[in-house]
Amino acid sequence: MTRLILIIFLCANISSYAQESSTFDDKHFIEYLTNSLKNNDVNIENKNAFLKESSNYWNDRKLDYNLHPENYEKAMSLFHENQEKFKEIVSAANNKMNNRIEDAIKNFQNLDDRNTFSKNSILFVGSSSIAGWKTSISFPEFYIINRGIGGMNMTEIIQHYEILIKKHSPSVIVIYCDIDIEQGKSPEIAVNAFKELTRKIKGDLPKTSILLLSMKPAMIDDFIGRNIRKNKMITNELLLKFSEKENNIQFVDLASPMLNVDGKLKTDIFINDGMHLNKLGYEIWNPIIRNILLELTK
Repeated sequence: MTRLILIIFLCANISSYAQESSTFDDKHFIEYLTNSLKNNDVNIENKNAFLKESSNYWNDRKLDYNLHPENYEKAMSLFHENQEKFKEIVSAANNKMNNRIEDAIKNFQNLDDRNTFSKNSILFVGSSSIAGWKTSISFPEFYIINRGIGGMNMTEIIQHYEILIKKHSPSVIVIYCDIDIEQGKSPEIAVNAFKELTRKIKGDLPKTSILLLSMKPAMIDDFIGRNIRKNKMITNELLLKFSEKENNIQFVDLASPMLNVDGKLKTDIFINDGMHLNKLGYEIWNPIIRNILLELTK
């Protein structure tokens, strides 16, 4: 729960709090985190204060952190300890996220009721990387349906499978979702959800090709929680191994092209929140996906 709240806080709310600059320099932020750990009052007020101060601090330094993470080892360790301390404190942000997803599903249902879609469509489904992708502009040669919802995890995709996927009977389904890992689930649990979804698709739509897109590294991975980047990469490896044993399922590595030759993440491919791709980011993804779609539909 803590990670979901922090995702909302750091992304949508790098919009509110992150308009402010941090009141702490590096030394005083470490002192603040240390004192926060010593404070035995674990309540929503202290949690909100921790989230606000941390959001402002990391937002100011997210670029430098990605270039020089070694300079922030102590601060990051203390930050993760505080995340663990407050993880049992539930926020109203969870209900807001659930309501937003349900509203988006209803909007898609209303859209479907008013339109007819090609049976040779390419369906993009998943979380915010799909929702923010201008897929019809990026792939004008195809009939595109985009059913992305920011913050939607794999369980929610499966829950709304009939509306999001089955009813469209697409020729190709492109799936991206990193929310399960960002919510703190293990790579094994995340991959099991992908397996469950693909079983449903193959059972109902046996001729449909499935593309599993790799989880992307993001500038704020470490701010979301401990080992988020590591667990994304482990999940990618497991999805690759799974896809190699399956017919009509292909794993697509979009993560490697997002790295510089030194292995560090390209920082100019994200919007200001450090999580979502900008035009440059999607320009890395587009030709990779286009070539695969052309091969699958020729």
